Amino acid sequence: MKRNQHSILNTRSLVMMALLVAIQIILARYLSIQSETFRISFETIPLALAGMWLGPLAGVIVALVADILGTVLSGIGLYFPPLSLGPMVFAFLCGIGGKYVRQVQRPLLSQVLMILLVVVAGIINSFLVGVATFVWYQIAVMGTEGSFWSLAAINFTSRLATKPLTIVVSALLVYAINRAAYRPVISRIMSRHRA
Repeated sequence: MKRNQHSILNTRSLVMMALLVAIQIILARYLSIQSETFRISFETIPLALAGMWLGPLAGVIVALVADILGTVLSGIGLYFPPLSLGPMVFAFLCGIGGKYVRQVQRPLLSQVLMILLVVVAGIINSFLVGVATFVWYQIAVMGTEGSFWSLAAINFTSRLATKPLTIVVSALLVYAINRAAYRPVISRIMSRHRA
């Protein structure tokens, strides 16, 4: 009986997911720059790679597990599940889009599409889902006074200082890592036949 090699429950996929979770936690919790008004982090890189390399469902699982474990390990305290939606949506979009980008036969177009995919997913993560869920967190958990829309406008504006550059740099790094690692290493590891 031949097992499905593309299943996220096979050993290789689970090990790859665990590795990407660990990298995401390190980038998000220990190698990010954060103050009261801004945050610079490249934590989305392993999420994009998880979605592209292992599929959208695996990307979503990596995002969720990394967010829960990262919250516990950093000692922040209360885990607020809606804050995981942004990274989960990001990983899902990279997984869905990555499947189609890999099918493009023209190398230059494929490269441009991969960068655009990560940029668009990053914008949706940071400026749509991220703003909405963080404002929800501010109101529900922190007890911040103000209307949803006024808090959203403030949050959106504060993200404009760092997020566009971070999104573009992350997209370029995802492209570079994928180009350097996918064909020579990752695709071979993930496609080896099991006894």
